[in-house]
Amino acid sequence: MEIKLRINGEDKTFVQEFAPLGIYRKALELEKYADSEEADPLKLFDKRLNLIVEIFGKQFTKDELENGMNVIGHQREFYNIVGVGVLGYRTLEEQEQLGESMQELERMMSEVEKSQSTTA
Repeated sequence: MEIKLRINGEDKTFVQEFAPLGIYRKALELEKYADSEEADPLKLFDKRLNLIVEIFGKQFTKDELENGMNVIGHQREFYNIVGVGVLGYRTLEEQEQLGESMQELERMMSEVEKSQSTTA
């Protein structure tokens, strides 16, 4: 996994090739909290930042993450790190391709149904 942050006016890239399995549990707990009715958006944001700092082995601080990540695209970054990197979810690109494939399949099924109803 990789993350780019701007720290002291300088762009820095941090790489993490190993995260202990316990991070997986913490990511599941975070996801469960995010899906709960009592999830507070500010607490959820802090929990996400803390988890990312931990995933990267505290190579940077929570403040450096919060002030060094571009707000543009931050949700995609969070998803790529926690969702894809830790939890093993499909990338957003893979999800888009799957959605397109499903739409094409539905279109083809509709055409088959139409042709069967006209021949019956």
